[in-house]
Amino acid sequence: MPKSESTRPLHCVELVTGKNLTGTVLISDNELRADIYSYDGHFHIKGEEPVFLQTETNEIVSLHANVTMIAGTSSRSMPPLRSTRHQEILSNVAVAGHDAWTAQDGVRQVCFNVKHTRQLMRHDGKVRTIGRTPFPEQDQLTIFNDTAQGMTLRAWYGAIYGVELEGPKEIWPTFGLEFNQPQNIRDYIGYVSDYVDFLSFCLGVPLAPSSIRIDRLSFTEMMNAIKRDEYPGDHKVHYVWPEAKVDNRDLWVGSSPVRCWDDEELGAFRTCLAAWMNRASSWRRPNALMMTAFSLKNVVSSERLLNACRWFEEIPIGKAQPVLSASDVDAIAAVAAAKAQELGHDAAIGERVAGAVRWIRSETTEQQFKRLIATVEAKFGKGAMPKEAVEHLKRAIGFRGKSAHGHVNPESDAEFRAFSKSTHAMESLCYLLTALELPVPEKGLSRTGANRVVQDYRNAYD
Repeated sequence: MPKSESTRPLHCVELVTGKNLTGTVLISDNELRADIYSYDGHFHIKGEEPVFLQTETNEIVSLHANVTMIAGTSSRSMPPLRSTRHQEILSNVAVAGHDAWTAQDGVRQVCFNVKHTRQLMRHDGKVRTIGRTPFPEQDQLTIFNDTAQGMTLRAWYGAIYGVELEGPKEIWPTFGLEFNQPQNIRDYIGYVSDYVDFLSFCLGVPLAPSSIRIDRLSFTEMMNAIKRDEYPGDHKVHYVWPEAKVDNRDLWVGSSPVRCWDDEELGAFRTCLAAWMNRASSWRRPNALMMTAFSLKNVVSSERLLNACRWFEEIPIGKAQPVLSASDVDAIAAVAAAKAQELGHDAAIGERVAGAVRWIRSETTEQQFKRLIATVEAKFGKGAMPKEAVEHLKRAIGFRGKSAHGHVNPESDAEFRAFSKSTHAMESLCYLLTALELPVPEKGLSRTGANRVVQDYRNAYD
């Protein structure tokens, strides 16, 4: 654990005003905050720029994305006169390490942990080898190194050894990214989220990165610096992210489309992860809504239904398709506009009629759902969605209209069950559409249909 992490504020000195003002900094799971004091005149630290602090543990903490308050003054009004000025700095990102992390510094590689992924990432052969090896080599600890979208995707095992045991006391997976082009402190985390979203998709639960560490050096540069005994170390990044509670009963890896249990399964996992990362930039909005859906698992509410419908609307391959060609639409619109004028209506009415004809060129909601379900079943098997799915999905759209105009308050148990069933139906379809274009292997197709998100729909009362 970095020295700067503490349950109590640490004494610090700021390094940005030139005055070496002192104060405290708190880096915790719930808050990133600095309090700076002056006993000798006015000062103001701007929040637009990073704030650098040296702590009592001799680490440098760099605060980014800050909200600063105007320094307040506490005064003694009688002799001897005294005044103390205090400024509070609230931060969204804190980087702790051997030196300051500036806004211009680039992240070449990042590593992080993700809770609840041990079984998903457990390759039996690799874990057995590590367990029998007192000092495993790097290649024995490596799960994979792959490339996608201008970056290297990594996963490896970390292990803790005790002096009394030949094998490890504990083994866990660690994940990493190396960027061909350095990423700034604002943007790199988006790619970390893309990676974590894939792991969440596999299990159908909301996951989050932890123990995030960043480095200015590439992996090769880092290893060369270590060999020369010149590596200064990486930097730990802190965010205030509430951790979503995950029910252990939802962590059944047997329902993951892909997993790392053996060489064949690991190969499929790697292929799907690369495909996920290659498309991530155009899927970030639906993936964010997917994560929200996972976090609302135990809630039946308008918020959850609206989120599910937005998730569906944002999935690129879920868009409504035209059922009339552009030439057919133009021909029908021209005839309709001419007939309107023949009946004595002015040209404006004719144009409105033509616009209405153009609007109906897209498939109806029912046609859209039937087509998408047929597409899903063509990949994941007949019955991937229950036979009543179209009605449940259409009903979700109806509930969505009511939810958008106010809080839905089911008037009976039957209406509550219908609302819940429709919400689950929409999330289930979205999940299967998210998996549709991924290269899920034959073994994983049936598992996809058994994922918690899909099974929750099947098991919901109607």
